[in-house]
Amino acid sequence: MSKIISIGNITLGGTGKTPMAIFLANQLTSLGYKVCVLSRGYKGKIGYDTNVISDGKEILLKPPLAADEPYMIAINCPGCIVITGKERVKSFEYAEKNFDIDFYLLDDGFQHRKMPRDLDIVLLDHKNPISTGLPFPFGYLREFPSALKRADIIVFTKANSFTMPEKVRKYIKGKDIFYSKIKNKEVVFRNEQYPISFLKGKKVVAFSGIAKNSSFFKQLSKLGVEIVYKKGYMDHHFYREKDMDFLFKLKKRYNADFLITTEKDYVKILDKYRDDIAFLKIEISINDTQKFMDLIFEKIK
Repeated sequence: MSKIISIGNITLGGTGKTPMAIFLANQLTSLGYKVCVLSRGYKGKIGYDTNVISDGKEILLKPPLAADEPYMIAINCPGCIVITGKERVKSFEYAEKNFDIDFYLLDDGFQHRKMPRDLDIVLLDHKNPISTGLPFPFGYLREFPSALKRADIIVFTKANSFTMPEKVRKYIKGKDIFYSKIKNKEVVFRNEQYPISFLKGKKVVAFSGIAKNSSFFKQLSKLGVEIVYKKGYMDHHFYREKDMDFLFKLKKRYNADFLITTEKDYVKILDKYRDDIAFLKIEISINDTQKFMDLIFEKIK
């Protein structure tokens, strides 16, 4: 019988759910399991009915029809089936009828309680795990911190140490805890992969449309990039021709070497603009991957 693992959080974005889904999907696939990721498909123009983004053999839908995050999962997880739809139960039922799945990953599934699951993995930002402790609109949480009692495994993301933040300690007492961090894997430019050192000293126009644009810009600065202009958009922004014309005018005005963005943004850019745009490819690492995977298998027995 297939197993269902939810990957979620309690904050309004920015904890690294997509990189974690990619990490876990590839870990399970490498062990020989057939994996299906179920995503809502937020901001995809195809709509919220059940849609197959990838059947595990080829990618069937791309942005703007496919939403950015499930498409990113599809291109970074060879062999993984990716299905979007507002009703995860319907997506699950479709997959059960059409594919032979060992593991389902619910991308952003912690609050989607209609969908049963065998395991809840909850991600918390290590620097600011529960914000003000209040749900939106009074704070930046989706639900009160007490909801963390439903979690089976807690992963602190963007962690610079293995210390538990005091403000969240009482909510996760007795939980299995792991720490992860974002690693810069490579720079992709004109379909070529370059080491991160490629960026040092380059003059760039940087832009992004993610939950925390400032984090991306700060990361670039740490890598020795000279940012001559930076432009932040709303999360899930779809880039139209007027956006790209504006950015390329900036490139010319400031004599930048190229434009640079995130992979999540890059996948939504029309092909004709991509030659002078690089993106920073990232991945996550966990403090003890073997223990993490062993624990998952132990808990879903």
